[in-house]
Amino acid sequence: MNGRQSGSSGLLAAALVALLTRSGAALAQEGEPGAASAAANATSGAAPVMASVEPWPVDHPLQPALATIRVDDLRDYERWLASDDRQGRCAGEAGNDEAGDWIARQFDEMGLAPLGADGSFFQPFEFAVRGGERGQKAATRNVVGFWEGSDPELKAQVVVLGAHYDHVGTTKSFDAGRAGRPTPQDQIWNGADDNGSGTSTLLEVAEAFAMGDVRPKRSLVFIAFSAEEQGLYGSAWWCANPTVPRENVVAMVNLDMVGRNADRPVEMAAIGSLQEELWRRLVEASRPAAPDLALDLKDHYLPDSDHASFIDAGIPATFFYTGEHGDYHKVSDSWDKIEYERMAQIGRMATALLWNTANSSERFRFEKPRFQPRGRGKRLGVQGDALPDAPRLAALGLPKEQGGYLIETVLPDGVGAKAGLAAGDVILSIGGKPISSDDPGISLRRLISGSPAKEDVAIVVLRGEQQLTLTARWE
Repeated sequence: MNGRQSGSSGLLAAALVALLTRSGAALAQEGEPGAASAAANATSGAAPVMASVEPWPVDHPLQPALATIRVDDLRDYERWLASDDRQGRCAGEAGNDEAGDWIARQFDEMGLAPLGADGSFFQPFEFAVRGGERGQKAATRNVVGFWEGSDPELKAQVVVLGAHYDHVGTTKSFDAGRAGRPTPQDQIWNGADDNGSGTSTLLEVAEAFAMGDVRPKRSLVFIAFSAEEQGLYGSAWWCANPTVPRENVVAMVNLDMVGRNADRPVEMAAIGSLQEELWRRLVEASRPAAPDLALDLKDHYLPDSDHASFIDAGIPATFFYTGEHGDYHKVSDSWDKIEYERMAQIGRMATALLWNTANSSERFRFEKPRFQPRGRGKRLGVQGDALPDAPRLAALGLPKEQGGYLIETVLPDGVGAKAGLAAGDVILSIGGKPISSDDPGISLRRLISGSPAKEDVAIVVLRGEQQLTLTARWE
C-alpha cells in the first residue's frame, strides 16, 4: 500500500496546513544567534551524564508509548533497509526511491498524516550529484509524517524528529563518500548504522506515539531526509521550504548513526542551541525513560548531519550519535553488527525527549552553538571527498599508488584555513607522507593524528594543475 494519494488525503493535508497557520497560535521561538549564556559555556566540558535515576512509574502517561519500543521491531526495520535489495539507498537511485516508498507506507499504516506535497508523504527536490559531472543533478524525496498535538493552541507548533535514510550506493553509483574497497562477494554499501539505525529508530518512535495513542501538547513532525550523504540537501531543502510555517517549528531532534559502540556514552551534540540550558533540563527530565543509558552532552556541534541545517535556519536542534567505527562508510556496515538493545534505549530516550519538549511551558530561545570538532584530537578543519577510484586519480594526473583527498569545504578559523587550503584542493601528502590510495579518508586522519604539535608541517596539495606546498601548525 502506497502513501495516501486520494482526494480525501489532499483535503486532510490542506486542513493540517490551515491548522498550522492559524494566527491564534502562541509562538514560542525567539532570540538571536550569538546570545551565549554564561551558564551554558561554564558546563560545556561537563562529564558524561551517567545513568543514576529511577525509571518512571508504570502509570506515567508516556509508558504506553515506551512499552511498544521493541528490539525485534528495530531489527526488522534494519534488515529491510540494509538489505542488498536496496542497493545502498543512494539518493537519486531506485533503491533509495523504494526505501522512501516503504517509509511512507510505514507512516501511513501507523496512522500518521501526510505532510509532504500535494497531500502525499513526499517532498520531492533535486540536488547536485556528489562525484558526478559538473552541474549534474538528480531527483529524490524527503518523507514527512504528522502527529497532531492535543492542546487547542499549542498544537499549531511542532517539534521535528529527523533521520536521513539515504546512503552511498554501490560501485556503480557516483561516489558520495564511500570508504574502503568492495570485495568479490560484496559491492554494496548497505549503511546499516549510517543511517539505517537512525531511520529505524525514527520509525519506532513514530510508532510508539501512534500505537500508544499518546499526544503531547505540541504536534510532532517525523521526517526521513534524503541526500544527506550528498551534502545535507534533504534537510536544507525542508528548512528552506518547510511543509509547516517556519515560525511554528520550535525545535528539532536528529538521529544519525545510533547503532554501534555500546561501550561508549551516547553523544548529544548542539545542546547549546537553546538558551538557559533548556536542552539540558529537557534531557535530564527525560532520562527516567532510559535510566541505564549513559549520555555525553556537548554544547558545541559539527555541521556533519541534518541538525546543522536547522541550526543554520535558527531552529534549536540536538543530535543523538554513537560514534564512528571501523565499518564506517564501508561495505562491512551490515545489520548484524547493530547493537539493538541500546538502540531501543535510545529510542525510548528520544521518545521521552520529544514528549517533554512538546509539552514544555518554557520559551524556546535559540542561540547559535559554537563550532568545535569532536574529541580532543587534532583536526585540519576541512570537509571533502576521498578519491579512491583509479579513474578519478588518473584524471587528476596522480600515479596509481597515490591517494588524494578532495577538499569541498574549508571551515573558518581552522588549521587548514590558516594554512591556506582552499575548496578544490586535493591533499596529496602531510608531513612528507603520502595519502594512501587504499583508503584515503582514513589515511588522512592518521596523518593528521600523527603530525607533531607546535611545529610547522608541510601539506602538499594539487591546485588545478599545480602542486603547492603549504604549511600547517597544530598548537
